[in-house]
Amino acid sequence: MRESSHEVDASGAGKSAALNVPRRRKVNALKLAAFHSLPESLRDNEYITKYYRVNYSGKQTIRSLFGLHNETGNIWTHFLGFLLFAVLTFVTVYAQPAPLRLGAQKLIDLEQRVLLAGRLGWQDFLRAEQHVEASLRSGLSRLQNINSSWDALAEDFKALEDRAIAYGADGLRGLEGRYAELLAILSDSQWPTPRWPVYVFLAGAMVCLFTSAFCHLFACCSWHVAETIWKYDYAGIVVLIVASFIPPVYYGFLCEPLLRNFYLISTSLMGLLTVCVTLLSFFQTQRFRAFRAALFATLGLWGIAPSVHVLLLHGSEPQVQTAFWHNLTMGAIYLLGAVLFALRVPERWSPGKFDLAFNSHQLFHVCVVVAAVVHYRGIHVLLAYCDGKGGCVR
Repeated sequence: MRESSHEVDASGAGKSAALNVPRRRKVNALKLAAFHSLPESLRDNEYITKYYRVNYSGKQTIRSLFGLHNETGNIWTHFLGFLLFAVLTFVTVYAQPAPLRLGAQKLIDLEQRVLLAGRLGWQDFLRAEQHVEASLRSGLSRLQNINSSWDALAEDFKALEDRAIAYGADGLRGLEGRYAELLAILSDSQWPTPRWPVYVFLAGAMVCLFTSAFCHLFACCSWHVAETIWKYDYAGIVVLIVASFIPPVYYGFLCEPLLRNFYLISTSLMGLLTVCVTLLSFFQTQRFRAFRAALFATLGLWGIAPSVHVLLLHGSEPQVQTAFWHNLTMGAIYLLGAVLFALRVPERWSPGKFDLAFNSHQLFHVCVVVAAVVHYRGIHVLLAYCDGKGGCVR
């Protein structure tokens, strides 16, 4: 009886103890592997020794977005870059154009027309301007009251320019903006300059950055999936490079359509050829790692040709010089990232130390984002220059 009682007491005590001990929570820890345990197809950088995700399911992959592994930095550097360029797109949409410069050739031509209008009469002059938009007709009454003397008209325009300078980079707004549009129409100026090349660049940057983040996130799935998505990652890089060419070529050769079309078409064809090569399966292998970096670097270095050409044609303009240095800085940053990526620096100097942060691939990603931002700034310098001169003299 005692033994039985003892067993019951022991059993009861055991249950009581089991009830008092908190249950271990089920932790959704990431299963990470070391480099030596990876299948041959996933061995790309032997200097990154651990924290690999292997054969994850879709649910595990999405959960790993907020986990810590050797792809965390690669994912978030470009995803945050994508968000940055999305914001810059909205900024570009709502930014006001820079004002026409008083020294622009278009306004000098308008001076002669204003003087002629003083002899013919404003009614005859305005009647000749049949292409004035209906939305700006309210501004005509103001012009009719302006003295036909160019000095008086110039003073009025100078006041508007001073207000535009006070706005800073925002340019002309409200009534001043409408007045500047009327001035552009009367002077037969192309103001504001078309913005579509800037949007092409911004779209290319967002495509590249989002595609890269997506591919680095889902590369831990089966090899068949990884092999396919890496093709889109490389294609996204080509899209960014080609899209980066378009604004400086378009704005730099705004008044040289033959040169502009030559560089735009040749660059697009080179980009298309590069995309075709990147879609081939052999291009994904470790054997062609250096070739990949060299191919992208060559396509990027092609940008030196139009940049130097624009400098030779319009190098006397301070804005063109500033934009050139922005492009040169952008190219240097891209090249630095490509060299670090190809040489696997700094992790080759201390294998295992840079598994989670500051390895060559992450530094390459940071270089891409920084270079794209520098390029964005250079594009806006050229855009303001084109706005100021009001297009090409016909």
